[in-house]
Amino acid sequence: MAFEADGGQAAPDFSIGSAMGAAAKYVEAGGLNQAAIAKVSAETQKLVSAAKSGGFKITAEGVKPMREALANMSEELKALKTKTMALNEAPQLGGHPYGKAVAAHDHKGAAQSANSANAIIGQFEQVVKDADEALARAAGLYKDVEDRAIDATKKIQA
Repeated sequence: MAFEADGGQAAPDFSIGSAMGAAAKYVEAGGLNQAAIAKVSAETQKLVSAAKSGGFKITAEGVKPMREALANMSEELKALKTKTMALNEAPQLGGHPYGKAVAAHDHKGAAQSANSANAIIGQFEQVVKDADEALARAAGLYKDVEDRAIDATKKIQA
């Protein structure tokens, strides 16, 4: 995989490995939660910004296995989201006040809070999309897609 540093400067670590390593570190430190996703998202945004500014480049062949891994992760997240749909329903713990209170508390934590499984999965899906965009931009693939879209729009308007 080819990496070209910008203008002879020291190349910062804007790699997918760095972002995913950060995610792993936060998972080990106490679970994947909103704070961990926010930190990983911030690192991924640095990757996107660096790719947009031309701060790093990679060949299409070099980026292919990483983009495939991200596509696989995206599919895994979609499957996980389907499996966690049951969390959107409050558990049935009886009609008495205590059962209702516990059910509401469990439901809030499982599906409604910022650290709920559904919220974290959705945020992690965005991180995966952003990382894929950064890699596509770094490989010049994103610009090709944009150029084709602009050309198609011009043809429609003509």
